[in-house]
Amino acid sequence: MFQTFDSAGDPAVGKPRVALLRQWLAANGLDGFIVPRADEHQGEYVADRSARLKWLTGFSGSAGVAIVLGDRAFMFVDGRYTLQVRQEVDLDIFSIESLVDNPPPTW
Repeated sequence: MFQTFDSAGDPAVGKPRVALLRQWLAANGLDGFIVPRADEHQGEYVADRSARLKWLTGFSGSAGVAIVLGDRAFMFVDGRYTLQVRQEVDLDIFSIESLVDNPPPTW
């Protein structure tokens, strides 16, 4: 298999899935939810079945974190993905933040 530079992400998945997540958050009295790129074992290589970040946001890069709040959502990526994230994530749903300059714990 040869490397391709075709986008594997889909910005259309974010809107309905974030809406469902927000409904679940409200029903459970929660303020937000953090979705890392890592799998349940904190592994670097994530199987398709564990690609939660891609499922929720459409982002297919290898580094990122999403934070979804009741009224806002943020996608954190490092400098390698500043162009890709804007192609693969619905910018009407997610604001883009730097994973390096403004990481979630500091944010």
